[in-house]
Amino acid sequence: MLAQAQELNPLYDRKPIRFGFGIMGNTAKMKFAVDENNLNYDSLKRIESVSYPGFGLGGLVNFRLAEHWDLRTMLNIQFARRDLNYHFKNDIVKTAQMESTYMEIPFTFEYKSVRHKNVRLYVLGGLTYRFDFTSDVDTDRSNTKPIVAMYPHTFSYDVGFGLDLYYDFFKFSPEIKLSNGLGNQLVPDEYIYASSLKRISPKLIQVSFIFQ
Repeated sequence: MLAQAQELNPLYDRKPIRFGFGIMGNTAKMKFAVDENNLNYDSLKRIESVSYPGFGLGGLVNFRLAEHWDLRTMLNIQFARRDLNYHFKNDIVKTAQMESTYMEIPFTFEYKSVRHKNVRLYVLGGLTYRFDFTSDVDTDRSNTKPIVAMYPHTFSYDVGFGLDLYYDFFKFSPEIKLSNGLGNQLVPDEYIYASSLKRISPKLIQVSFIFQ
């Protein structure tokens, strides 16, 4: 279809409001800073972040602002996991598993290039609000339970780019987006797993397949 000379669905982008859905894959990671004042070098040697793949899905509403500008919002559910491995002396490793089930609402501005036949490029930037249904903020913790809790309400800034591909009855947009958490989201406590950290912030690299 894309090889044809004529434009398919030429008036599609002139609609003031469009609806659609997205299927997402993600890789989650934890950004963190060690608290040098509380780190016990006699027992704890180092901390590392471990990434895992995840997925999500959601519905979107797209608002046309101008010829090259759109505002998009979505209601998504995302499943993500990132762990912190604590390496102690004598080759002992303890893992703080950090699984998240997010409800997220991104507000994304898109700047689109001139359409060339049935292809159009865009870049994006915006903010996302997330609520984590599985936050460990109220979970009992101790030095024998490797738990690091994050606050359930978080925000991130997002940047990325995508490609609009036009077909007869819909538009398909593969997209890559980087989502970095804002602020310190660590729930402090006196136990070694959280007290060894000064700050933590989640990070998502997301690949989306959007249909409108």
